Amino acid sequence: MSVRRPRVEEEVDDDDQDGSSGSAEEHQQRRHGARRLRPVLSFRSVVRRAVAAETIQQIVLNLEPVIRRVVREEIRNIFPQYGHDLPHRSLPLQIQDVGVSPPLKLVFTKQLKLPIFTNNKLVDIDNNPIEIQLVDTRTNLIVTPSNTHLGYSAIKLEVLVLDGDFRYDEDGARWTDDQFSTAIVKAREGRRPLLVGTVSVTMSNHGVAVIDDVSFTDNSSWIRSRKFRIGVRVVMLTDSCGLRIQEAVSESFTVKDHRGELYKKHFPPLLTDNVWRLRNIGKDGPIDKRLEAEGIKNVQDFLKLNTMNPNKLKSLVGMSDRQWSATLKQAKSCDMGGKCYVFKSEGCEIKFNPVGEILAVRFGGRMCSLHELLPHQMVQIKQLVSQAYQQWDQMEEVQNEMALVDKSLIPFHDEKPMISSGMPNEPGKHDQLCISECHVC
Repeated sequence: MSVRRPRVEEEVDDDDQDGSSGSAEEHQQRRHGARRLRPVLSFRSVVRRAVAAETIQQIVLNLEPVIRRVVREEIRNIFPQYGHDLPHRSLPLQIQDVGVSPPLKLVFTKQLKLPIFTNNKLVDIDNNPIEIQLVDTRTNLIVTPSNTHLGYSAIKLEVLVLDGDFRYDEDGARWTDDQFSTAIVKAREGRRPLLVGTVSVTMSNHGVAVIDDVSFTDNSSWIRSRKFRIGVRVVMLTDSCGLRIQEAVSESFTVKDHRGELYKKHFPPLLTDNVWRLRNIGKDGPIDKRLEAEGIKNVQDFLKLNTMNPNKLKSLVGMSDRQWSATLKQAKSCDMGGKCYVFKSEGCEIKFNPVGEILAVRFGGRMCSLHELLPHQMVQIKQLVSQAYQQWDQMEEVQNEMALVDKSLIPFHDEKPMISSGMPNEPGKHDQLCISECHVC
């Protein structure tokens, strides 16, 4: 068997460091002449060293709780000898090395849904109950409580309110127990607890805890940052060996009074929403009262009048062009749903969407769009549409299952030619013109 020749690697002789050595040339010769044999590391050697390093790290992690327990017991024995009481804070937490990140941490599975109002249940961004996971900081994998240094099948968690100014590095979050405790926000004097509901939860052995019913009783405007965070920490037990679990901290957010939600605008609105849910229309304000006097109570009524008589609607609201455009844009963003309204007359049938725009017309069993009608048919349709608007509440409501002959919505009114938004015509919008552009009005 052939023997692999070890690689020769240079090494400077100790004599090279002697200041009494000869000339530079002799020094160079001596430097290259002195050589040391050093074998090349094999793959097996590298693997053995890596395994050894990993084993040492694991040993250190296993020894840490034992060392902490011994130190804790010794400190407990020393304090009484000198006539001192034990500190109020947990000794294991006091001796926690702030320079070492805890090997375990709590994290929020998902972000909270915003905005947040008082007395409203907190949920995550997907409208599900808040979930807290216990993960390993090195692998970011979920850990079950029974596999931790605690050795329990379940651990108890408490939910707290933190100041929105509590800052940390979200990627490698590190803070001490003191820093976390200092950031806790208590309720204002004479008020209910700031957080009510499920403020104490149990994490079972699958490593996930659910906070399904928790809400704020006060807004966040009274603290300097005007923002809160939610914090979740482990309720440490006396035999926890002093190994701390990193707390979970949410993003900062503003908590608004619930009464603000009662008046908030809806984006997008519903057809059944009150008109004051639209921008630039205040609840019980002058515009709201003027519209109500004309029977315009909800978004559907608002859009129907815009279809039938946009100039009248704009006159009622009395807004600037900019405000009117924003309000109408919000109103028209609503979901029309799957309903449609059918007006029937002898030999003719007209189908409307919920806001009075014509979807299709049936003449003699043939479904067609307005653009396909002859002039005398358009005159008849104009009369029937006016009659249909007056008898809107008596029209038949059906599911809109019939395919449209013309996908454009064609509103009808007696004013100047306007597109369905009630604003002046724009290039490229000719397919949405009203009946008046068909030379009938």
